[in-house]
Amino acid sequence: MRGESDGTAVSEAAERQPLIGHRKATCTECWGCVRVCPVRAIRVVDGRSEVIQEKCVACGLCVGECGAAAHQVRDDTPAVWDLLASRRTVVALLASEFIAAMHPMTPLAVERALAGLGFASVETAALGEEIVAMEYQRAYAREASLFLIRSTCPVVVEFVRKYHPALAPALAPIVPPYVAQARLIRSLYGDDVAIVYVSPCYARKDEVYDEEFGGAIDAAIDFTELKRMIAETERSVQRGVSQVTPTARPRILKEVSLTDGFPRETIDGCFPGDGEVQVVRGLPVLDRLLRAIAAGDTAPTLIDALNCEGCIDGPAVNPGMSLFAKRNVDRASRNAVGVATVSTKTLVEVLPKVDLVRSFRPSPVHVPRPSPAVVDALLAEAGFASRAETPDCGACGYPTCVEHAEAIFRGESSWEMCFPLQRRRLRSAEEAVSALVTVDEGTGVWNARAFDERVALEVARFARYGTPLSLVLLDVDGFGAVNDLVGERGGDAVLRQLAELLAQNVRSTDMVARVRGDQFAVLLPGVGKTAAFAVAEKLRTLIRERSFEADGYTGDVRLTACAGIAAAHSGTIEGDDLVEAAEQALKAAILEGPDRTRIAPSG
Repeated sequence: MRGESDGTAVSEAAERQPLIGHRKATCTECWGCVRVCPVRAIRVVDGRSEVIQEKCVACGLCVGECGAAAHQVRDDTPAVWDLLASRRTVVALLASEFIAAMHPMTPLAVERALAGLGFASVETAALGEEIVAMEYQRAYAREASLFLIRSTCPVVVEFVRKYHPALAPALAPIVPPYVAQARLIRSLYGDDVAIVYVSPCYARKDEVYDEEFGGAIDAAIDFTELKRMIAETERSVQRGVSQVTPTARPRILKEVSLTDGFPRETIDGCFPGDGEVQVVRGLPVLDRLLRAIAAGDTAPTLIDALNCEGCIDGPAVNPGMSLFAKRNVDRASRNAVGVATVSTKTLVEVLPKVDLVRSFRPSPVHVPRPSPAVVDALLAEAGFASRAETPDCGACGYPTCVEHAEAIFRGESSWEMCFPLQRRRLRSAEEAVSALVTVDEGTGVWNARAFDERVALEVARFARYGTPLSLVLLDVDGFGAVNDLVGERGGDAVLRQLAELLAQNVRSTDMVARVRGDQFAVLLPGVGKTAAFAVAEKLRTLIRERSFEADGYTGDVRLTACAGIAAAHSGTIEGDDLVEAAEQALKAAILEGPDRTRIAPSG
């Protein structure tokens, strides 16, 4: 019985899982959910996002944004299957957006499928919308001088109660259309009937259990869940279960209401720009309007507020289908030739009256805010010397860096979410890694950085112990012509072979490095000027006699090189002194070259 179900409503609510949960295992750390959440109800903990249930208003944007399906809506189909398996008469109450939500199924096909599931009857909330719209008309006429927020959207209601609690008393105290319809169904079918509401959004799956509704709805699912149930049943039908074919019924003609019970007359009676009636879609716009009202910047008498562009744009109404396509589908079905219609104004007069009153209690969210000094300290941790330096790019999901710092203070985020900071850290890490690289990527010998460090070390050793030290610089003659002949890739291959030739023909204690382009250095610890000259001549001869191979080139590549030699002496104080002397000798060889060797003066 309904009375029995009312007694267990509180315990059932306690047993229900959160409406929107998060599976950490599938989270890809893209943070799209954080950026899209209008109330900052998603925290990032240990590199994974999770819903802050006390802040969540169940808009479902995080679910639609998450391509990895990490954010998921609670599955409420088990409760519906249990009702269908019971002996109670179960009525399906469809939101009036069911035509677009169930497309490409026709309304008759939907009724047939629901009958196949075991529902005794199918109703829509269209009549409830008309009843509620009439009540709004009466309320607006009765309280025209008072400020009212007209919304049957549970997301908007929760947003006002949590984030603008002072305005909660302004919410029009009228039940949503589906509750009005459910009460009408109970008055006609009998109190023991079980009603399953099929919703265009996720939030109503929790709203239906509001104690103020007195158990009008026994269970609620969204349209995506209904499609899943139908698909499961159709598989059973294919295995031999008989189908039920209902007869077509007249369509309720909506004469009073627009979106979700909003009265047409109110819109028709307002003038654009007069500011008395404000139609708002989306929480960010509503938030700005309510803040403006609180600041005294505007004073409308009525706000019509929904989170979506009408419930036909709800997250469970054919996700992936454009709003415009859904509107076209709905319009085409309602304007179909041969569908009988019934006037609601005439129908309402003969129907039983139902209770349409509800109330709203503020439920403010406590959001601790740090002192300015704490915020500045947190910004300093991210490398921002002052608030003036913050980029406020919004990539973290917060409009400003200050708000992000406040979220970090509350443990709801971290500086890992700051993309500009992470880019700076990445660049620093790349520079640090680059500083550690000592091998030339193109040739495999030491690079210029490693060469500079080794020269400085060997010159310091020479200065302390007087150990002989020489340097040979080799420059390939006319290497640009080689590149012209074999191409850049072929030229790289030639340089790689040249580097291998040099490395294979010196001692293991010697150092071969590529210092720039086609110029190589051979550092010879313990070797004087005369022996260094012999090494340079040997290497120069090997280069001249070697036939190099180039990728994609079938001929031989012949090279010659000039060499400059310098030996450490009493005037060699730093590594740069030795390198500069060798460079001057190399320049002299190149001027006389090609294929020449010159020795720097002893100083």
